[in-house]
Amino acid sequence: MEFLLSKRNACLIVAWVICGLSLIQAQPAIWKEMREKYPDENAIFLNRNKTVTISVEGDSVKAIAQLDERILFLKDRLANASDMRIFGSHFQEIENVQASTQVWDKSKYKNIPLTGLTRQQEDDASVFYDDSYFYHMSFPAGHAGNQAQWTYTEKYRDVRFMSSFYFQDYLPQVKGSFIIRAPKGVALEWRVMNDPLKQIQFKEYEKNGLLHYEWTAENLQAHKYEESSPKLAYYSPLVVYRVTKAIGKSGPLTLLADLNSLHKWYMEMIRPAEEAPATELTSFVQSLISERDTELEKVRKVFYWIQDNIRYIAFEDGMRGFVPHKPSYVFEKRYGDCKDMASLIVGMLRSIGITSHYTWIGTRDIPYRYTEIPSPIVDNHMIATYIDERKQYYFLDGTSNHTPLSFPSAMIQGKEAFIAMDADSFEIKEVPVLLPSLNNKEDTIVLSIDKNTLVGTGKAYFTGYQKISASYDFNKAVAQREKENVQQWVKKGSNKFILDKYEIKQLSEKDKPLVLNYEFHVSDYITQVGSETYVNLNLEKAFYNQIIKSDRKIPLEREYNFTIHAIYQLQIPEGFGVEYLPANINHTEGPLNFSLKYTRQGSQLILNSDLTCNTLLLVPDQFEEWNTAIRKLSNAYKESIILKRM
Repeated sequence: MEFLLSKRNACLIVAWVICGLSLIQAQPAIWKEMREKYPDENAIFLNRNKTVTISVEGDSVKAIAQLDERILFLKDRLANASDMRIFGSHFQEIENVQASTQVWDKSKYKNIPLTGLTRQQEDDASVFYDDSYFYHMSFPAGHAGNQAQWTYTEKYRDVRFMSSFYFQDYLPQVKGSFIIRAPKGVALEWRVMNDPLKQIQFKEYEKNGLLHYEWTAENLQAHKYEESSPKLAYYSPLVVYRVTKAIGKSGPLTLLADLNSLHKWYMEMIRPAEEAPATELTSFVQSLISERDTELEKVRKVFYWIQDNIRYIAFEDGMRGFVPHKPSYVFEKRYGDCKDMASLIVGMLRSIGITSHYTWIGTRDIPYRYTEIPSPIVDNHMIATYIDERKQYYFLDGTSNHTPLSFPSAMIQGKEAFIAMDADSFEIKEVPVLLPSLNNKEDTIVLSIDKNTLVGTGKAYFTGYQKISASYDFNKAVAQREKENVQQWVKKGSNKFILDKYEIKQLSEKDKPLVLNYEFHVSDYITQVGSETYVNLNLEKAFYNQIIKSDRKIPLEREYNFTIHAIYQLQIPEGFGVEYLPANINHTEGPLNFSLKYTRQGSQLILNSDLTCNTLLLVPDQFEEWNTAIRKLSNAYKESIILKRM
């Protein structure tokens, strides 16, 4: 097929080419340089600068920050580059927002101010009330070579809420700086984290009567999201800092100098929730328990009642984000956030003479430890702690509905708990990471062959976090959704799996295993070649081909360690013998352990399958070890037994 150009079309094409060449030549030098340096990027940060100025007014320590950021568009308008948000809250007020677009006009930039910037409320479906807000900036003319620039001020209500500065962002960054300016009487502590290549440079100097602490970094890559990644604080370069002491008008001031000062401040937070046990509350708690109950059993009954009857609603409303309501208030309203639930646990137990303790803790979203950084940056959650006469610790998280008394919630495993023993003392206690064997799925499946269909009945037991996860799926689900969720937990073989019947038992009994009885069939699962029948008994291929890519640099996080034990019992069809059984396999090293063992018992072929995942955070140094195990396991999954007609 020939393509003929008319004279007019040819002239137009020549004009477009000339216009394109002129546009390239007309672009600013900075665009040409950065386009060559970052050929695959849509935009880059030319700079991200933050300067915090600390002052002492009377006996109060104040802080204000000035931020200045500038983006260069390397390609024409991209939504993730031309639309920005600046976030603020009760503790971090945003003021003086100014923004503009610099449009390249032949030989210089023309500044176009951005108008109509208004404060908008943050909308988070998981939070009942949220005091955070944002300014939305949508830059016009976000074309290649143009720039977007904005400045604003952050005012901190309390310097103890200042925390960290991240050098990486969602775009590559040419230059970044973080500066703290403070009088000589103000003491700081800081640490640089996640910077193995020493990209962050530090210097300290005096200027205009203030001490300057300055961190800078150049040519940082954009942070990259990977599936199952932990939060940025685990791997992104940042500076964590805090004000420890200062000299006020009346003398020395202690802020976040150590754990004692953190404890003193936190006790001020919970003091408004203290009250003598209310009569109505006490009477109700006494109706829950029996005189014959041990103290531990009384704790269990109170904790389970709160889990089942107090609705979790998150609040982010100024100091209400840190100060719990009184126990009687939470009891009356029947709802509250994590602090309110902790307050109610402490109050209800106190009403019957049992001591428990307010406890601050960070979820695993936060990598910091109190013993390293005595600061509120370490926590984002509150629970209660009960300690029995044998010094056994029970971490009571009222927000985790299906968690039994003896288990911490999965999200606080391995974290340091800050336990307020009383007004004058505290304890730091590490929450245990539960053994994989405690979070077990044990499944026994009896199988038979009906032509090319595999027919089975199963009985599965779930314990620990396996049960908790399944319980969230099954609890209060409508019938159709419930069946879909059950199917996801027991699915076998292929996408032709059909769940015929099921029964859920012991769902509401927190201290007993969850039990699923089920019947199913899988069509077209059996392969027949002449007189031979092929059956793959690996019906649930956990982690099949889950190889970690060679270019991944970010750790991989899992919610909990676990084990899966499955027994597959296949009835040998009448008139058939066993031609081939796959070799047994056993792998007991590294973060993933497994074994597959085939045996024959009379007229049955049995596969015992065991798998253990024993790491919550898989770091890059472990990736190759993981991949070796996955290749070995995936190859073993492909093996089929062969039956032959006799």
